[in-house]
Amino acid sequence: MITLIELFAGIGTQYQAFKNNYEVKCIGISEIDPRPLKAYKALFGEPNNFGDITKIKELPKSDVWTYSFPCTDLSIAGKQEGFKGKHSSLIYEVYRLLCVSPKPKVLIMENVANICNTKFMPQFQDWIDTLTELGYTSTWQKIKANVYGGATIRE
Repeated sequence: MITLIELFAGIGTQYQAFKNNYEVKCIGISEIDPRPLKAYKALFGEPNNFGDITKIKELPKSDVWTYSFPCTDLSIAGKQEGFKGKHSSLIYEVYRLLCVSPKPKVLIMENVANICNTKFMPQFQDWIDTLTELGYTSTWQKIKANVYGGATIRE
């Protein structure tokens, strides 16, 4: 059985994706927004919510961490502040937790396509380099959700 921690859990989409394909147990989440938390509870029951990622001292041992940190500073609709922005800088809380917690075997990050555009690619590459220094091998790819059963936008 795979054990999973879902950081910035939202409504639990990564957990659901794992459930669709593997035998998995979510041992905890980090989510502070009450709106997606309400949906998460309706879908999966009461989660073991570690709460605000900035206040988590250490995470328990787990096989996989997913982290879909806020995209508001990266999105084309946002302020374009990148990883230095108030919300998207929360990616560095993942780094902090990796330094103080038992390291998972696998990290899965999901975010907006704009994270790897010309403007933000240097910051994204710095993140990949940081993960390499921690012993991880990274691969990334832009994908279109509709190819995998997600919604399609009609133009």
